[in-house]
Amino acid sequence: MRQRVLRIFEQVPEGVDTIMLINGEEPNLDLALFYVTGADSGLFEGCAALLYRDGSMELLTSALEETSARTTKEKFRVFSKRTERDEMLRQALAGEKKLGISGNGLSYRAFREAQKLTGVEMVDITDAIDAARSIKDREEIERMRQACRIGSEVGDELADIIQPGMTEYEAAAEVSYRMQKRGASAASFATNASFGANSAEPHHNPGDTKLSKGDTVLFDFGALYRRYGSDITRTFFHGKVSKKQRQMYEVVLQAQQEAIDGIHADMTGAQADALARSVIDTSPFQGLLIHSLGHALGLAVHDGGRLAPNSDLVLRENMIMTVEPGVYLRGEGGVRIEDDVLITSKGCELLTNCSKELRVI
Repeated sequence: MRQRVLRIFEQVPEGVDTIMLINGEEPNLDLALFYVTGADSGLFEGCAALLYRDGSMELLTSALEETSARTTKEKFRVFSKRTERDEMLRQALAGEKKLGISGNGLSYRAFREAQKLTGVEMVDITDAIDAARSIKDREEIERMRQACRIGSEVGDELADIIQPGMTEYEAAAEVSYRMQKRGASAASFATNASFGANSAEPHHNPGDTKLSKGDTVLFDFGALYRRYGSDITRTFFHGKVSKKQRQMYEVVLQAQQEAIDGIHADMTGAQADALARSVIDTSPFQGLLIHSLGHALGLAVHDGGRLAPNSDLVLRENMIMTVEPGVYLRGEGGVRIEDDVLITSKGCELLTNCSKELRVI
């Protein structure tokens, strides 16, 4: 993982020659630690990694995680209790004047503990970590291709999952089960199955709402493969589709296709967002795209920059982004269609390929 460490240091201020990453306890885990080690097993709670400007790294791992640490191919030392780890850190950091830390990966309490432990000036290098993680290397892209493959295969089975009278939580459970059956370690986030008016709530939590004829049916889901995730949304209609529902779907599909056709390296997130938003805002559903067009994807489902009206993110080759326009009518229902794309030198490559044909099921 030497190249990942070097990529981080490309944007770290002069005078910071060492970076310390410390994991908390789940769910407060620093994904940067998994990025630099490449570990796809273990939690590494309470463990630490020291990164150096020459690209080298040392992992301080608990005995509990030693087996997982051995899979990383990185140099590591084992401690049996927290006081041993703290002494290792004090010795390794003796003489340091400035220390890089991952601000996004530390709780306030963990920051204060680390500050007291090291006694050196801490510099937040979150932006450098985010910039490095935004450009995926070959191994990351391959893991995400697999996550997208698994999600897409399940996406083509969504119509088979739907049964009259089933609840949202039953549908969500079936989607997650099918992804793991195909090789996902887990869902990349809590699977969303929304029926009827609930589909107008973009981040709905599946409940006991039962499927009824005429309902909009929205699934937002993704597969986690070796820590990297996919993110897909598909929308269907149960039993019948109204003229308004059909029009909503066609507008959203057109908006997404315009964006996928037009996105390319060197454009900004705002320019990408405008490709889809202009379609929706010249339709009867003006102003009803109430979120950004998309977001970066990787170790986290929201993994950095966005495609949004105010985004100055510059798209670069080998970034992976979602493209997910939607329109939402509160009290009636919503339509969203989402795919994952790899930014290329010529445009973007579609990584998710399940059908987007309007379907009444």
